[in-house]
Amino acid sequence: MPKTKKKDGVEQIVAKAFAHPLRVQILIILNERVASPNLLAQELDQSLNLVAYHVRVLEKYDCIELVDTRQRRGATEHFYRATRRQFLSDSEWSRMPQSLRPGLSGAMLKSVFDDIEEAVKSGTMDEKEDRHLSRTPMVVDKQGWDEVSKLLSETLDRVLEIQSESSERLTKSDEEGMLSKVEMLHFRSPDPK
Repeated sequence: MPKTKKKDGVEQIVAKAFAHPLRVQILIILNERVASPNLLAQELDQSLNLVAYHVRVLEKYDCIELVDTRQRRGATEHFYRATRRQFLSDSEWSRMPQSLRPGLSGAMLKSVFDDIEEAVKSGTMDEKEDRHLSRTPMVVDKQGWDEVSKLLSETLDRVLEIQSESSERLTKSDEEGMLSKVEMLHFRSPDPK
């Protein structure tokens, strides 16, 4: 969680840090691995100056931290990792300005689509027999909506616990870790025409 300054609450800091879709994309990448603004610019197909600016904003709001520096052709390349997950809690999302929500959703969905495309193209999507893929359109009332939202929140908490437990086991064994991605969606669909 970012450190809060006296005049800025967590929601204000999150809103400022996530106010640009490119910052969300940078944070998504830095949650998966350490990278420099130069590497991020190449991966995101953006100018180095633009990416470096957004990296500074994320660092200012304690969403990322400097973890390494390397000398490259007379310059110092800085490497960062995320200190904050790239998604917002339900309460943070509810306090986000409506004007920022489409950009944040778009940046997150782009990453989801990129993950899926990469897994399909590489053949890893269907490699494991027990992988999960489902699509469940349904009609629910307000209580049903709330129950599904709560269940997904609890599921996410458990997924993060499993990740932590796996990390501990991996540090004590010779087993090689397996990168997996859990991507959950629950959204209101437009009414059929």
